[in-house]
Amino acid sequence: MKKRKIVSALLAGTLALSMFSGCGNSSNESTNATKANTESKDKNEGTQGNTEKDSSGETVTVKWCVPVDKPKDYDAVMADLNEKLKEKINVQLDLDCIPQGEYADRMRLMSTGQEDYDLCFTSNWLNSFDENMSRQGFLAMDDLLEEYGQGIVDSMPEWLMDVSAVDGKHYAVPNQQVIARQLGVVIQKEYADKYGFDLTSLKDASDLEPFLDQIVANEPSMYPIDLRVQPWQEKDYESVVTNSVYLKKDGDDFTPVGYVDAMEEYFRKANEWYKKGYIRQDIATVTDNSADVKANRYVVSMSSYKPGWDAEMTERQGVEWISVPIEGVYVGATSGIETMTAINVNSKNPEAAMKLLNLIYTDEEIFNELLFGLEDVNYKKTGETSAEVIGENYNLAPQAWRFGNQFLAWTLPGQSDDVWEQTDKMNREAEVSRLRGFTFDSAPVQAELAQISAVVAEYKNREFTSDDVDAFINELRQKMEDAGQQKVLDEFTKQVEEWKSTK
Repeated sequence: MKKRKIVSALLAGTLALSMFSGCGNSSNESTNATKANTESKDKNEGTQGNTEKDSSGETVTVKWCVPVDKPKDYDAVMADLNEKLKEKINVQLDLDCIPQGEYADRMRLMSTGQEDYDLCFTSNWLNSFDENMSRQGFLAMDDLLEEYGQGIVDSMPEWLMDVSAVDGKHYAVPNQQVIARQLGVVIQKEYADKYGFDLTSLKDASDLEPFLDQIVANEPSMYPIDLRVQPWQEKDYESVVTNSVYLKKDGDDFTPVGYVDAMEEYFRKANEWYKKGYIRQDIATVTDNSADVKANRYVVSMSSYKPGWDAEMTERQGVEWISVPIEGVYVGATSGIETMTAINVNSKNPEAAMKLLNLIYTDEEIFNELLFGLEDVNYKKTGETSAEVIGENYNLAPQAWRFGNQFLAWTLPGQSDDVWEQTDKMNREAEVSRLRGFTFDSAPVQAELAQISAVVAEYKNREFTSDDVDAFINELRQKMEDAGQQKVLDEFTKQVEEWKSTK
């Protein structure tokens, strides 16, 4: 497998709390993200990067696959948007909206079947970037970026762009949004008010328990919490090789920890929460809960916090939510890989795909029409850079982070005017992984990593339902050892020592 270059430098110039001095201190890396985007908008609304119309006169259609539900008024919005796209770059957009629960399987089939599409959403959690790279599913885009994507390059610091680099070539464009990670919750305001939830009470995930007890006792038709993260693992450990290698966040050495050791506290708390009724009791058989999420059946959702999260949830869900951060802010070794856009290696129109992506990434008018639809039909402006959706209507605004440069998005009702400045500040002031800049070559342990992934999949959600959590942990630990956990840890240590010797 090709190596993924995680970053080219540490964030000393960009993030205030970098743990190494004298690294990555160029002016490019210290560029404020929002300032870069302001400058980008000033350059004729995204016309930089050679996005002029094709001199051949032929209008090219770019198919872009995204994990979203197809919105109402899709055809009318696309017709209007495509008139503007044709005028600006002589390109048409075919936005293939695929429900998130179906997206990974659909993209896998499209990729392995060599079907025709041009752009797609990829990440470390959906339509896996590494999996696509292992089958050479994405196109190296450096030449395309140079000729048609300079607006993208100019708008972001090098440390973010390089999260998609493999063997020195870029295979995806990271989406500009919140990069630093902070645990948090969103809570339906109706229930927070009803039970007097104290917004200042959350210092740890366990502080939610008195509130969840009230939901269990009084709201039998509701699920207390949608637990989308492993909070007790994330509090102490950073995942640096998926499901295999973890590092203590507050340590000063590079001693790796295996999957079960890093997850043990989470396993115990998850089992306890299931037995208390906080977790839906059919969790063992649930493969897709998106319908229940859409129906607002969860009172609380725990995930990664970001400024304006509550307003975004309220806009998307149709009921009012409040958001509360829990833990400290952290930039991991691979932060930025969570939301990216790639070009299909079999794309018939890679140049047009890059022109379109560059325009979406830099043109405020085009980007916001994609998100909000048609003015006075689907939305109304509430300020120079703010808008409100009209009724049950076309609305991809809460999904802006899936498309490109969220810092261009108009703000939603309830979001502060400076939400993107807050987001940039959160990115810059986060604690930074001491492994930022390290590249792990998975090739020597590829077989072991595949076996470990299979074990994790086999035991998924059993931490909740196990009658004997100690027996579950011991059994899983043995399975991981048999799969080659120690070999992966040893290889990681060897490579880190080599990396340290070059610093």
